[in-house]
Amino acid sequence: MLPDSIIFDVDGVLIDVRRSYNLAIKNTVTFILNQISPELHYTNLVTDKIIAELRQTGGFNNDVDTCYAILLVVLSSEQGHLIEARKFVSLMTKSLNGLGIKYVEEFLASCVSKHNINKYKRLLNYPSSVGKSLLATVFDEIFYGPELFLKQHKIKPRYYFGDPLIDNDKIIIKKETMSKLSQLFDGKISVVSGRSKLAVEYSLETILEYINIDACVFLEDELRKHAKPSPYALHRATKMLSSKSAIYVGDSLEDLLMTKLAEKRYNLKMTFIGTYKYSFDPARTIHLLVTNGARAMIRTVNQLPNMLNKVDTGL
Repeated sequence: MLPDSIIFDVDGVLIDVRRSYNLAIKNTVTFILNQISPELHYTNLVTDKIIAELRQTGGFNNDVDTCYAILLVVLSSEQGHLIEARKFVSLMTKSLNGLGIKYVEEFLASCVSKHNINKYKRLLNYPSSVGKSLLATVFDEIFYGPELFLKQHKIKPRYYFGDPLIDNDKIIIKKETMSKLSQLFDGKISVVSGRSKLAVEYSLETILEYINIDACVFLEDELRKHAKPSPYALHRATKMLSSKSAIYVGDSLEDLLMTKLAEKRYNLKMTFIGTYKYSFDPARTIHLLVTNGARAMIRTVNQLPNMLNKVDTGL
């Protein structure tokens, strides 16, 4: 028997973000480095591989956290060459084991001067909010663009006035898929995403009619303590859906850990299904999610109706 509801992650699952969020990370790091240490000339420091490695640790669902980790490591370690800087970021990533930005600082404390760490922490002023933190402000200005940034934060942009990278979002899921899933789950469809409500509604406008917006949780608009892999969002979403059992479709270790914590803490019945086509390293994503307990893996969300119909009919 199928669970009675389905909940989606957005980035990499419903939307291809390789030219939006991923590019926002790259451009933000480049901008900040040019502001703080222009002598480095790092115009292409961040690669898709670096972003993927950080996300695969299970502690970097928030893309501004990813920027912060890279910047703090590179700046405080004073890596003068691009290749060496990338190697040092990779060394830091391998030491995290699912832990987030707090442990980046602990890693650095073991190998660079405390003076350097504190100096660049002050300059980045993160995780302070947009408007207070240079890093958080630049990232959102680049991602949202001037008009949406003003709409989201109620303050005018100061650093970036170009085209919004959110316009590079490419929707993955088809309306036909959403229609079939809506029938299968009697309309019990929601989203638990690290995005803001504004960003989700903007990029998923063509399929919003199939999503129960009142049962969605947009973690950018919530307190940081509720970020993935905290099970808070799943608990809230299933409660609003009046759901006793749910499928969660995600593409990261944070997503999977969140479902496990929701089962343990709130006694929810969760089934995790992973997607992999839009990840940097699909084979690595499959291995990571399967070895950590994913119930099934699919190439894209558009395979869901056929797979779930077979489950529902016992085939």
